[in-house]
Amino acid sequence: MWITIAGLKVCIRGAGDWLLPKLGATLEHLKTGPLLDGDFTIHCWDEATTGCASPLTEQWAQYVDRYCCLNGMKGLTTERYRNFYMEWVGAFCAIDMETKTAYCCYRDAARISMYEVSAPFRSIFGTLLNLHGMHLVHASAIGSTRGTLLFAGPPGSGKSTLAIQCLQAGMGYQSDDLCVLRGGPAPHSLSLFNIAKLREDALPRFKELHPILAHFQEDEEKKAYFYVHRHFPERVLREAPIRAVVLPVVTDQPVTSMERAAPMEAVLGLISWSVKEIPKADALGERIMLQALSRLPAYRMRLGRDEESTLNLIRSLLE
Repeated sequence: MWITIAGLKVCIRGAGDWLLPKLGATLEHLKTGPLLDGDFTIHCWDEATTGCASPLTEQWAQYVDRYCCLNGMKGLTTERYRNFYMEWVGAFCAIDMETKTAYCCYRDAARISMYEVSAPFRSIFGTLLNLHGMHLVHASAIGSTRGTLLFAGPPGSGKSTLAIQCLQAGMGYQSDDLCVLRGGPAPHSLSLFNIAKLREDALPRFKELHPILAHFQEDEEKKAYFYVHRHFPERVLREAPIRAVVLPVVTDQPVTSMERAAPMEAVLGLISWSVKEIPKADALGERIMLQALSRLPAYRMRLGRDEESTLNLIRSLLE
């Protein structure tokens, strides 16, 4: 499977019959034909299906149990190699920066978390994007080719609901949870994972979407999802300049209101949650985000019960 991200050509190769189709579904909108050469190659497999064990040997596993966290494996990450072990996913990823090759092994393809299916290879994409002045951020993004808004903040702040409301209202869609931020004098946002998820308690507000929804439950959380590019291909927005960062807050007020936010609020809303969600091996991603935020206005949006007032404010910001 070949995909392109901001001109970067990535080849993803999977062993077995159904691991790659499962993980590649959310990347289908980035798919391109076979290329003669590429900028990066990802090899993926699972132990249960292929019988090929993870490079994470018993000795390494003991080391990981003592020292490893979400970020790069301490002592096993060097200038050339980036190694990540994500226990909650059941995956070990090794990246060779010199050969531009990554290896990702899962324990069992049948038991991969839906959160990994919706956003696979985060540590690999995060490392690759950082090398080219981009970073994977925890935010939803909507708009048009003229500009987008990044909705940032903690889980439950309304990012996913806002993104899907805007999608239904005819706006372009990039992400409901994770998107790519490209730095530089004019920061851009890019779509990477093209899936939309809704909490079960939000479903009554989206009855017209019910026929296309699939459902999953992990731990105590129930959600529904659909692939945007399969049902709304004309609204998939690959890349656009960012107009502003918006920090939504759910309230019980009748209409939605908005005010300028302090720069530190934007830092806390975007960077602090991105750091928690995105595996990383160094501080390059934080620098990319800080530089972008220094060039973007930020707003606090207090979400009211009247959805039309919300959409009108969003349209005014985009215009």
